[in-house]
Formats: sequence, C-alpha cells, structure tokens
Amino acid sequence: MIYFTSDWHIGHENIIKYCNRPFHSVGEMNGQLLSNAIGMLSKGDTLYVLGDFSFDVAEFSAYRMALESVCETIFVAGNHDPKKFRSSLPLALELKHNHRATYLCHYPWSSWRPNTVMLHGHCHGNPVPPHPDARLRMRFDVGVDTEWDGRKYFPISIEQIENRIEKEKLYDGGDVRGRE
Repeated sequence: MIYFTSDWHIGHENIIKYCNRPFHSVGEMNGQLLSNAIGMLSKGDTLYVLGDFSFDVAEFSAYRMALESVCETIFVAGNHDPKKFRSSLPLALELKHNHRATYLCHYPWSSWRPNTVMLHGHCHGNPVPPHPDARLRMRFDVGVDTEWDGRKYFPISIEQIENRIEKEKLYDGGDVRGRE
C-alpha cells in the first residue's frame, strides 16, 4: 500500500497552538503521530513524507528511523526540515500508480501537468482555492492537519486519494490518467 503524509513538525511545541491540534504537549503530539502511522503501516508499504517532518536534526533522524523500521519511507524537502537533510532531499517527485501520474511536493503548486494529481502539504488544512482549469483540480493537502474520511493525524492512502477524485468528479470527463 502507498501512503502520504506531511507537516508533522516533530518537536515544534507552538504548532499545537498555531494549528489548534488537540494535544497537551509536544511529547504527546510526537508520540500520537508516530503511533498513528506505525499502527497502519507494515512491511511492503511505502510512506511518502512531503516535508516539514521536524526542524531538529536529532528528532528528524530518530523519527525517520522509527518509520523506516516499519516500511519504505521516502522524504521530500519542506521548508521546516533541517538544512542538513533538505539539501539531499528532492523538492518534488513523480509517482505512477494505476497508470495515473501524481506529483508530490511540499508546496501546493499553482500549475502542473493537466490531468495529473498534485499531493502537497504546507497548508495545514487551510483550503487552497480550486484551480480555474478543471484539468488542474486534482490537488490535495495530505498534511496531518487535513481531515480525510472523518479523521486527522494519520497518513492518507493512495486509495483515499483515488476515491476522492472519483467521488468529487474532479475532472471534466476527459482522460484523468497520466502519460506512460
């Protein structure tokens, strides 16, 4: 299974207040985010972390190792990740799944290849205005502060993304698959 997440902000106490997270301490938040992810991931799964995992080098490394002990974990750079890691992480990736192209980036790009899914973080559940071009409306915030299927603070599966595309009819009847 393929999963996506972003904006954990491990060790960032003020993010609890800024994003109105329901945690009493940064330790509780860190532990709950890790527990939620590990509880749904298993060997053979892949987790894409789309930035802002942790600004602290030691915490980034420790939590990264915890996730990597459970599944393949691939990171994309965010603006609140350590400079030490940001320079070696990709700014964006492209993923193909079921013949559908998906761009992965920390930021919600305003333009990308039409009929391609854009997954991002950075917005902490705040809405991004829909793109005026119907072919560019498959953009989703997969950050932990965004509610998916009635819950927050869990990774989002590729199936949840595909279900939302179909449910919300985010295409104009044209081909929603990416080029091979």
